[in-house]
This record gives sequence, structure tokens and C-alpha cells, in this order.
Amino acid sequence: MTSPLKKIPVARVARGMYVHKICGNWLDHPFWRGSFLVEDDTTLATLRAMGNLEVWIDTVKGLDLPQPVARVTSPAAPAPPPAAPPEPEPPRTAFGNDIARAEELRDRAKAAAKALFQDARLGRALRMETAASIVDEVDDAIARNPAAMLSVLRLKNKDDYTYLHSVAVAALMMALGRRLGYAGSELKELGLAGLLHDIGKVGVPDAVLNKPGRLSPLEMTSVRQHPQIGWDILRREAAAGPVALDVCLHHHEKTDGSGYPEKLAGDTISRAARMGAICDVYDAITSDRPYKRGWEPAEAIRRMAEWQDGHFDREIFHAFVKLIGIYPTGTLVRLSSERLAVVLAQGEGSSLNPTVRLVCRLPDGEPLEPTQLELAESDDRITGIEDPASWGLHIPRLLRE
Repeated sequence: MTSPLKKIPVARVARGMYVHKICGNWLDHPFWRGSFLVEDDTTLATLRAMGNLEVWIDTVKGLDLPQPVARVTSPAAPAPPPAAPPEPEPPRTAFGNDIARAEELRDRAKAAAKALFQDARLGRALRMETAASIVDEVDDAIARNPAAMLSVLRLKNKDDYTYLHSVAVAALMMALGRRLGYAGSELKELGLAGLLHDIGKVGVPDAVLNKPGRLSPLEMTSVRQHPQIGWDILRREAAAGPVALDVCLHHHEKTDGSGYPEKLAGDTISRAARMGAICDVYDAITSDRPYKRGWEPAEAIRRMAEWQDGHFDREIFHAFVKLIGIYPTGTLVRLSSERLAVVLAQGEGSSLNPTVRLVCRLPDGEPLEPTQLELAESDDRITGIEDPASWGLHIPRLLRE
């Protein structure tokens, strides 16, 4: 089947076309979205002003190039038989649609975070309008379906960790803020703080950040400078605001006063920074890093519960556990009925009994009809957590079904 994608010069782009991808370096153009519909003359003029760049257009989602009119010099040949229609994709559930949208947003947000870090690394003004737009989109996604957005952001490539960690902390901050009663502009401030909390890591050598072994005292000192470096970067940005500055500087403080850089304790740490500390640690320890594989969410929550008296605000941590659940969305679990299932949503009454979708039967992995099961209303129970890779399963695809 002929691909719907066509590569054309920007000079031939017209209103109504759908730009699938802009060729060349993403720094060479002002568009932060990975793909978009050309709906107005302003967008069209901006595209055409990019000179000799080329773009890929999607002729299914938007207009195609006009077909040239052929000069008739002989009797017309008989028309070819119509092409067979493409096989339709399997219908997605509403949750599957939210997962697909979340994946698209994740990719755009990663590019925006990368641009912010690049600006900081080069000493340029940060693209705060882009940052604010991404925060708005993530907030909308969290409002629509927090489980979909958070599950997509949990699955990250270790090479993309720095940028997707920033996006994940932004999403976690806003989701946690909603649970704690924040709304409106306060939520956006939390999201922006999460997106920018680690911007100071541009001042720490990559060799130190990604070192597989134990850090030397000198290297540890270098890492512990990143909150101050980030604060120095953000204080030059009026649009960053006080919450982002505070969370950037204080997200490594601990409630017992053993954190850094100022060894603040208890309520002398702002509530936003205490929220940031929990979101930052959770995403860090559940993510694969160059030097360490991430823990499963259930193990991460268990470890954080052990640390909470000295490290975290107890009230905020309990709200966070209710948000995430013991078995977060996207977790592959083994049931007492010897079946595997993927977690879709948290149970209303107990985080131990989420809503799941059946995947396969054990021990042979025989596929099952993807039936949804409310464990709170079933005799089935979760007996363990499984590694999707060992069963050849792709969690995002399972969630999209």
C-alpha cells in the first residue's frame, strides 16, 4: 500500500495540509509541536519563511499536493481498478485513545524539555512560552485521564532520562496537586516547577551524572551544586516565578534536616518543595538509568514508605500513594488464578485491588480475551509483579487495546 507520507519543500505547503515532520535540526525552526495541521495564514507564512527546508506531509490527515492536469493526446486508457481499502486498525477503547494522545504529548514535551536544557547549557534565555504551553497540555491530559499520562511517562528510555524525568515530575506535581486541592494557576505553577526543577544539571558533567559506580566526594559535591546552579539560571527568568525557583533550590531537602543545599527541616521547607521531593525521588527510582535499572513501582513505594519519617512529609506522601497506587497503571501482575493482567486503574476502595485487563494464561502464555476485571469484586488476587519483557509483552500496546 502506498504510504500517505510525502516529502515536499516548504514552498509547496498549503493551508489544510498536515505536517507530519519538519526535516532538519529542531533548532532550525520555531515549531515546538512535532506535527500539526496548517490551519491559518500565519502558520503557513512561518513555514514558507524557513527557506530551503523540507517537510513530510500526511495526505490522510490533511490535503495532498494538487494533481497536475494531463494533456489528452490519445484515447484515455481504461481506469485502473480501485485500490483495496486499507485494513482498519483495531478499534481503540476510550482509555486506549487517551494512551495514544499521551504518547504524542510525551514526545512533544520531551522535545520542549530538551530545548530548555539546550538554552540553559548555551546561556540563552529559556523558551518560557514553550514551557508554559507544555505545562498547559500536560495539565489538560492529567485532568482527562491521569493514569494514562503517568503510565506513559513511567516508560522511558534511559538515554532520554534527563528530559522525560523533567516532564514526568511536572505531571506528577500537577496530579498530586489536584489530589491535595490545588487548582487553576496554582497547578500550573507546580507543573512549571516540576519541568524546571533539574535545570541546574546542565552545570554537572555528564560523566558524573551517568557514572555507573559510587561517586567520589568531589563528584558528590559537584552533583549537589545543581539546585543552586538551577536557581541562578531561573532567577534571570521573570516568567519562572517564585514556586519554580523554590522547588528548584529545595527539592533535595529532607524533613529531618539532612538534605541539601540548606539543610532545611520540617515546615521550613515549603509545601511545594516537599511535594517536589516526593515526585522527584519516585520517578528517579522507578526509571532505568545508565548505571541502574529502576525498581518496580510497588517496590519504590515500599522503599519510600521506609524512608518517609526522615525524608518526606507524611501527609503528602500518603496522598501520593493514593494517587499512584501500590500497583500503578501499566503494571503487569500475576493473579491467583494463574493469569497475567495489566493494571488499568486504581480501585476505589483499596489500592491492593485495582481494575485490570486480562492478558494471558500461565504457564504457557496462551492469549486471553482482553476482559476487564474489577479485583475488588472478584475472588482473584494479585500474587506478584511480572517483567513484561520476559513475556514478550509491550505495555503501551496492551493499554491502547
